Amino acid sequence: SVHLVDIWNMIEAFRDNGLNSVDHSAELNVEGHGKLTVFSVKAMLATMCGGKILDKLRYIFSQISDSNGLLVFPKFEQFLREVLKLPTAVFEGPSFGYTEHSLRTCFPQQRKVMLNMFLDTLMADPPPQCLVWLPLMHRLAHVENVFHPVECSYCHCESMMGFRYRCQQCHNYQLCQNCFWRGHASGPHSNQHQMKEHSSW
Repeated sequence: SVHLVDIWNMIEAFRDNGLNSVDHSAELNVEGHGKLTVFSVKAMLATMCGGKILDKLRYIFSQISDSNGLLVFPKFEQFLREVLKLPTAVFEGPSFGYTEHSLRTCFPQQRKVMLNMFLDTLMADPPPQCLVWLPLMHRLAHVENVFHPVECSYCHCESMMGFRYRCQQCHNYQLCQNCFWRGHASGPHSNQHQMKEHSSW
């Protein structure tokens, strides 16, 4: 339920618990998980908490940039190593796990990266391949409790939570996110039809 805490409250919690005055490489004993660095804790919690993705990325940049506002590439690489443990933990490591090429795919030509370039790159459509999952995770967290008072045309559940998908060709054909993600179709509807994603009713 860390996604229920917004980034601003998370930053305040870091400050209140003295994590801002501790070196990033300092280790913390986490019961049941061994030792984690302060940087690892900050990177993971800032990535997984709630709030606007732009605000989260701004905070992350503040942790991996120098006093001149330039990205420190070894710190960014450390951030990638930490944050790419998340998709690896859900068995998506082959697609999104850390590799030596991850850093180069984000900023292949740039030597000096400032905040705006960092944000433009990570918010691009599509974002760098190793971080494609990040905006999706953010969107999923935002629609987790969104209620759609309409029946799914495939499983016939009377209401939907999360995303709702509406066919652009079939009249009033709508799928809940579970049926859409599993590729279910019924009647004249085809998986080849264009669907529109709805995150609100």
